[in-house]
Amino acid sequence: MPFFKSLPAEAGIGELWSLNPGLRKPMNDLGRAIMRDDSPLSPALREAIAAFVSAINRCDYCFKGHIEVAAALGADRAAIIAAAQDVETSPLPDKYKPLFAYLRKLTLAPAGMTQADADAVFAAGWTERALHDAILVCCRFNFMNRLSLGHGLDPDGVAPETRAKNMSYAKPAP
Repeated sequence: MPFFKSLPAEAGIGELWSLNPGLRKPMNDLGRAIMRDDSPLSPALREAIAAFVSAINRCDYCFKGHIEVAAALGADRAAIIAAAQDVETSPLPDKYKPLFAYLRKLTLAPAGMTQADADAVFAAGWTERALHDAILVCCRFNFMNRLSLGHGLDPDGVAPETRAKNMSYAKPAP
């Protein structure tokens, strides 16, 4: 049940914009750009990052929806879940481990980021653009996790599969 009495019990992110309607379009446009515009990161990898960050933040509302989208796009559900516990021992591909370690640190200890963290990602073969795009996804989901947790969205209010289908950026632009 959301913390706001004006929201329905099964409120999702879309209903939150009723509290400030002017944000709906720019936030949807930003989400679409980060998650689906051209990038060296596939949509599946960006969704995996969204689910990973959400798992680290213990945001079940976002995690449950984005793990569904990631899996539907071909990401390894078990690897994402394992990486949220321990990146190094997870079954993620070796190339992904420094990237996910970077995003974990950025989520949990952002002031501790160093050149060495970025260099590990570059040494694994990722470009500056790839890391930039991964950082954007990480930032977006740290924001979205706090938005949903702060409003008390119920992770079980609407089936994750339904939420995944209703994600604004997963639909064609109007």
